Amino acid sequence: MSLTSNRLNSEILSQCAQYLNKKRPEKFISMEPHIRYPGSVTAQIKNHSWVLRQVTKNTLKLEHPNSEGGWYQLKVKYHALSLAKEKNLEKEINSVFVEFGDQQAPITLIQEKTGLLSLTFHSPIPLKHIELIWPTLSAHIKVSIQLKRVSQVSAVMSMLRTVSRREQQEGESWQHIYRITRARQKRVDWPFALQRLVQTYHPMLSGKTLLQTPYAFWRQHFQPKLPNVHCQQSIPTVVWMPIPDDITSDGKKGVQQTIQSLIDQTHQYWQLNLLTQNLPAWLEAHLATLQEDRVQITSYNKAQLAPTAWHSFIECGDQWPKHALALFAQCIAHNAAASLVYSDHDEITVQQERCAPAFKPQWNPELLKSNNYMGRAVFFNGQLIHSSFLAMPQHVRCLHAALNTPTAKCACIHIPHILFHQRRSEQQGIALTERQQVQSALKQLTQNDVHTITRVTFDKTHQVYHAHYRLPAPHPRVSIIIPTRNGLTITRQCVESILRLTSYPNYQITIVNNQSDCPDTLAWFQQISQHSSVQVLDYNQPFNYSAINNFAVAHSDGDLVCLLNNDTEVIHSTWLTEMVRQASRPDIGCVGAKLLFFDDTIQHAGVILGIWGLAGHAHKHYSTYSHGYQKRLACSQNYSAVTAACLLVKRSLYESVGGLDEKLTVAFNDVDFCLKVQQAGYYNLWTPRATLYHYESKSRGKEDTPAKKAREQQEITLMKQRWPAIIQNDPHYSRHLTRHREDFTLRLEEEHFEATTKT
Repeated sequence: MSLTSNRLNSEILSQCAQYLNKKRPEKFISMEPHIRYPGSVTAQIKNHSWVLRQVTKNTLKLEHPNSEGGWYQLKVKYHALSLAKEKNLEKEINSVFVEFGDQQAPITLIQEKTGLLSLTFHSPIPLKHIELIWPTLSAHIKVSIQLKRVSQVSAVMSMLRTVSRREQQEGESWQHIYRITRARQKRVDWPFALQRLVQTYHPMLSGKTLLQTPYAFWRQHFQPKLPNVHCQQSIPTVVWMPIPDDITSDGKKGVQQTIQSLIDQTHQYWQLNLLTQNLPAWLEAHLATLQEDRVQITSYNKAQLAPTAWHSFIECGDQWPKHALALFAQCIAHNAAASLVYSDHDEITVQQERCAPAFKPQWNPELLKSNNYMGRAVFFNGQLIHSSFLAMPQHVRCLHAALNTPTAKCACIHIPHILFHQRRSEQQGIALTERQQVQSALKQLTQNDVHTITRVTFDKTHQVYHAHYRLPAPHPRVSIIIPTRNGLTITRQCVESILRLTSYPNYQITIVNNQSDCPDTLAWFQQISQHSSVQVLDYNQPFNYSAINNFAVAHSDGDLVCLLNNDTEVIHSTWLTEMVRQASRPDIGCVGAKLLFFDDTIQHAGVILGIWGLAGHAHKHYSTYSHGYQKRLACSQNYSAVTAACLLVKRSLYESVGGLDEKLTVAFNDVDFCLKVQQAGYYNLWTPRATLYHYESKSRGKEDTPAKKAREQQEITLMKQRWPAIIQNDPHYSRHLTRHREDFTLRLEEEHFEATTKT
């Protein structure tokens, strides 16, 4: 397809028009039409080839046994009756997102007009099923769904029209997207033009025009070749694998595959202990055939964990690539004092298909408390574990080994390679007994500390844990600092939302007036300063975000300092309570919140260094109801930095690192501050349980003038000179994930904003 002429090819337009005008037979299939309880969905589908199934009251699944890969168009139409009866439903309805499976991020739909949402997308593999999820419905709705495969021509024209309408509403020419797409095709090529069009159409669809799954493409083109390592030291590795009494035929085959993957290892100093009370005949026969002395049979009550070895606990069907144990042994030899060593892993199906890669951060203690991000790709130091480890869930093992160790800050070593293929499980959710054991283990971690974990709740939706730390008594005073210049509407909305909703009792709002000259704004300052919890400070100097905040901190008296943008809005009463719980902990530095765009998609969920060559926001544009990559959007965790649009930190720590650097007048001063705090030995933390809206940069505007662009470039240069190592390799990200987007998708680009490094 070509876009080389002065206007789009007439043949394309003709094909598009014919395709769109073509009449197709309509067939509606009603799903549970008698359901009328609040929060439920009644749906009809307009394509007889798709099967519609209701998974839960607010989740629909579309299945097709014989689908193909290619371009698709999804439309969801809400019946006018539903909208007429429930005028407040529109936001809840528009929060719907579509799940394509664990190899792709969930995608929000685009509102074409009131009552109609749509999405044009590409599937590199046959589209067997998708799920539509309405996460916040409070009333019953009725929808019609159309999902059809379309040509690339139709898909491109649909995206162009959507972007054109959006840009026209924003004041651009309706022709802009057509012209720039044609220019990109002429200047570079059509794949580049298509990629940029898709990115403009929906940021979460970037990189999804491949002809194969992203992971298959990554393995083929970007996966580093595992080095052929021969560890000079004979590091003994012991693998423990229980054999269930009710093992299936697939399970038996999995046992054989696990054993064979060990036999194929280049590192020969291993032993496999099969845990079973009674040796099954099929297993006895298989072992007799193998004649392998390193495979032993034992039971739980006879098992002994040798302190001189390193131990791994796996399940039937788990496998290793042939150099895996050699790489583990080499890492162990260089980190003999570590409590555990873990690697990246993927999942392997019964059909031996590899999928769902888990590219992990370096040691992230807060993430481990929320979710076992390490999986089973772990070897534990035998000197630090005991026989009770055999019966523990893997998450409890990791918590005990990693966080009950005095040197836990450097006790967990990460190898950034796929060294383990974890058998794909059909089990949905975490069993109750395991949840109880994890909750008990988390409470025990801090039982002797002042800042104890008082309770642990379990998020059943996302299958993660939330540790509630004790709130200090008496409650520390929080100084909430809000700089502004004019901006009456947004500043008033911000302040009033704090006063109206915040349940935390001990805070004072400091509004910093930076040369406001609007009479209405000045009158409101006079009025709001009469409130006992609000003061207004005048800062009569040119705008410098760092200097303004440093000035305000010096003129406030809180034990904790909260930097807050005036274009934010509080939406939950416990936001500050949660942040105070975290920031009061002795090892925690900066605490950041989950910030949302007005459409309930993510604006900020932590800052990742190296994105766009310097820094970007994690999970940007994801639905707030999604669990994100490897459940990270649902978990409290450590990041190198968080945004100062909402940041809480101890006053003493703010002052000890010198506050915000006043050389960074507008951008990156928060990132620089967080990195100074991290360098001082503290963990920065992001929590999803403090949520605000952030109407990004409404008060400051865009970097669109020559002076602003020059200033921004100076700040970028300063940051790159000051923090080159962490920009090159953020410990809370992965080198195998993209730096061209903020969505945790795989690295599928040659140009990666980085210098050449050894893998």
